[in-house]
Amino acid sequence: MDLLHVQTVGDVCRRIVSAVRNMERKASLFEKALKLLPRLRPVMKVDPSTGEFGFGLDARAAENPYAVEDVLDMLAKVAAGGRTVVVFDEFQDVCGLSDAQTVLALMRGRIQFQGDIPYVFTGSVRNKMVDLFDNPDSAFYKSALTLCVGEIDRDSFVKFLRSRFESGHRRVSDETLTAIMNTVADVPGDVQQLCEAAWGVTAGSVGTEDIEAALQVVFMREGDKFESFCERLSPVQFKLLVGIARQGGREIQSRAFLDEVGIGNAASARKAAIRLCELRYVYLFRGEYRFTSMFFRAWLLRQDW
Repeated sequence: MDLLHVQTVGDVCRRIVSAVRNMERKASLFEKALKLLPRLRPVMKVDPSTGEFGFGLDARAAENPYAVEDVLDMLAKVAAGGRTVVVFDEFQDVCGLSDAQTVLALMRGRIQFQGDIPYVFTGSVRNKMVDLFDNPDSAFYKSALTLCVGEIDRDSFVKFLRSRFESGHRRVSDETLTAIMNTVADVPGDVQQLCEAAWGVTAGSVGTEDIEAALQVVFMREGDKFESFCERLSPVQFKLLVGIARQGGREIQSRAFLDEVGIGNAASARKAAIRLCELRYVYLFRGEYRFTSMFFRAWLLRQDW
């Protein structure tokens, strides 16, 4: 279940119920799930486009923090005796709920007694995920083994990319593929997006001289979005963002960095960095602020600020 941008407890409950509904499509299991949710007053629904029956939750009942216990109990009973793995994607977004600490404590209280069901918690905001599982004040402190997914091995990635180009009768050198990966800091999705753009601007072969043209294709597609990102920022936040793009994000509170970007003091830079992380423009990893989208960074570097 994807918890990206959940805003309320009801959102969390509905995502879990929806995941169960999508996993188990037999009518008998729908009925079983319905009977396990008496306090949440399940509501039968008919999809007007398909005519298929489904179910949802009473909106008011689902907003009670304790509702999350009911849906997790339902999940455990539906999954009993089977081979079910529960994956919460973008789990860190639960922290944004108004009653996040209560909800997390209730979830931990139920999950810790469901020993027969493996739970996996994934997230793209590393510092928040670390805080959730490594902070002694968190309800999920030391409740899971931590696995940090690092960069794909370059040799393996280059081999894969070259094979895809060759399958379409395109020639590409390891030097070009390495340059593409350097441009977007080995981020897998960005690498493949840049390769797709490079494919579109070339014919028989792809060279390092084609990378800038490929970037311009990406900017044409996403430039308006990047402009809107900048419009959301205060002057200090914008200066910090451009400074991180130009100088890197490791020493953002140093006197040299602040003087270079035109920010008066370290406190202002720290506050601006928090906001940039909240907007997911950057994230903090091992003491360094990094761009979530390397295309955004590349676009910033090519503007005449």
